[in-house]
Amino acid sequence: MLSYHELLKIVGPKRDKVAEMNAKLAIVRSSLAEKRKRLREVEEKIEALERMYREKVELEASLLKQISDCMVKLDRAGKIISGLEGEKTRWTSTVERLEKEYGLLIGNSLVGAGMVAYSGAFTAQFRTEMESEWREKIKELQIDFYDNVSMKGLLEDPVRTKMWTAATLPNDNLSIENAIIMFKSRRWPLMIDP
Repeated sequence: MLSYHELLKIVGPKRDKVAEMNAKLAIVRSSLAEKRKRLREVEEKIEALERMYREKVELEASLLKQISDCMVKLDRAGKIISGLEGEKTRWTSTVERLEKEYGLLIGNSLVGAGMVAYSGAFTAQFRTEMESEWREKIKELQIDFYDNVSMKGLLEDPVRTKMWTAATLPNDNLSIENAIIMFKSRRWPLMIDP
């Protein structure tokens, strides 16, 4: 009993100390659990913020790419517009020329059609005189036409003429006019071709 008492004197305070330490340990563990819970919440917030940051960086890269694409498109559009300004000038002058030609269409057509229909059998000099007389008569009738309008000037296709001359057609006015009459007539033309 005595040894138990002696041992109890030594062990008793240590048991109390262990109980006290276990109580402190329980408090520390509950505090640790709470701190870990807060740490997890903070880590989740950090992870969410990092995810949001990556999304924003990707969005920024996408927007920068769109901006560069838009700048390239704007540059190209500017080049097209500046190129079309020249076309606008050309089209404006073409429209003005065509409006002027539209007013001269009747007189020019009279000379061209008359020469195709009636001049095939005549010589080059007589054709020139006939065109001149027709122009004077058309002028008396107050019909507008190009100054010095001629069948060759109206109906000649320079590319086709080059093909004819390359195929050994003589390059004089009479031969070219005869070829024009041949290709523009609906029926067999009456002509004398040297």
